[in-house]
Amino acid sequence: MEEEARFAGKELYAVVLLAFMNLFLFADQNLMAPNLTQIARDLGLNDVQRDVMLGGDISAVFWILGSVITLGIGYLTDLVSRKKLFLIVIVIGEIPCLMTGFVQNYDQLFWMRALTGIGIGGALPLTYSMIGDYFSHGNRASATAWIGLAEGLGIAAGQLLAGFMGPVMGWRLPFIIVALPNFALCILFLLTVKEPARGITEESLKELIEKGLAYTGKINWRGYRDLFKIKSNIMVFVQGIPGTVPWGVFFIFLNDFYSQDKGYSVEVATLIVMAVGAAAILGGFIGGLAGNRLYNIKAKYLPLLCGASTLLGIIPMALLLNYPSQAGVADPSAAGPLVLGFITGFMVSITGPNVRAMLLNVNSPETRGSIFSLFNLTDNLGKGVGPVVISMLIVQFGRLWAFNIANLFWLVCGAGLLAMMITFPKDEAALVKRLGERAADMKK
Repeated sequence: MEEEARFAGKELYAVVLLAFMNLFLFADQNLMAPNLTQIARDLGLNDVQRDVMLGGDISAVFWILGSVITLGIGYLTDLVSRKKLFLIVIVIGEIPCLMTGFVQNYDQLFWMRALTGIGIGGALPLTYSMIGDYFSHGNRASATAWIGLAEGLGIAAGQLLAGFMGPVMGWRLPFIIVALPNFALCILFLLTVKEPARGITEESLKELIEKGLAYTGKINWRGYRDLFKIKSNIMVFVQGIPGTVPWGVFFIFLNDFYSQDKGYSVEVATLIVMAVGAAAILGGFIGGLAGNRLYNIKAKYLPLLCGASTLLGIIPMALLLNYPSQAGVADPSAAGPLVLGFITGFMVSITGPNVRAMLLNVNSPETRGSIFSLFNLTDNLGKGVGPVVISMLIVQFGRLWAFNIANLFWLVCGAGLLAMMITFPKDEAALVKRLGERAADMKK
């Protein structure tokens, strides 16, 4: 497991360009959150409609509809040119993002956000399928950390842009600004990037592929069905849905919660959410590098890191949610919420890149697009259903109790990740055996 990945200049360039395109695509993800109240007033919605329709319904269609459609994109990822399909998906995501800046009513906003979700969801299986063929198994946690860093920077930059530009120049302009760069990057990607050969980084296949032999693995219905026989895949799905629910508090409701319920200005509330986002970026990046090092010591240490960090993150989040209200306090200090938000974001984001690395290491090259589309579906089901569940809890119990209940979903997530200490090493060994058999067939 100590093998180092080696990259030609063109391969490294392709990975960097992939990262930048994902950065701008993901910058759209939370552009609504800092200005939910402003959007509601502009479209004639009351406070309940703000939480249910903007915070719940649009979030649900953004994640769920996009995820269902990207199941097909994930399957195509393993059949056709990933480069061309990636460009199509990016354009599908950026055109409605651009048009969101010009909507005139709630229905238009609803459908523009739904179409944007298809773009973001479809890019994930394509990106990680290609990453799996750029990086060897001993370096994939680090690789996914770099891609996750780009995605996190995009989310943070988009939310920061919306939080500071929205109160001054309106909520629409940020959608236009974040959409434009990827149109130019798509042209650059089309003209300058060559996608990797499938299986080129697998130890048993690399030499054969470099000699000109074609990798024989092809996705089909049987291979798709067999994805559900890999126990680590099932565990990732089971922990994924509850594990994403608390993130809905952070990136859908927390900004408005701190500005409307905790007595802080929109700008300060945005900074608090940005502390969570910045820590999530840092935690995901450092967590991926740490996970890569732990994996190269012993495979089971990777899910151990994920489960332990998730469970520990519940504590600072509880303190953040229950921080005393500063309503009526002149110039309230944001130091406490900033520190708590940073600690929470850092701890719970360690899991992200490492889970993706585990999926790459237990699934064969011809099924990685499909498994990541399924992962995206379960992940986005949590993101989509989570805010709806939270909004229903808000109606019944109020915001504070609803958010505290959501925090406890990480208990289920952490337990599932710890269980992968048993399944992950066994599934990885099984894949190595299958690829060895396939290499023998290629030689024949």
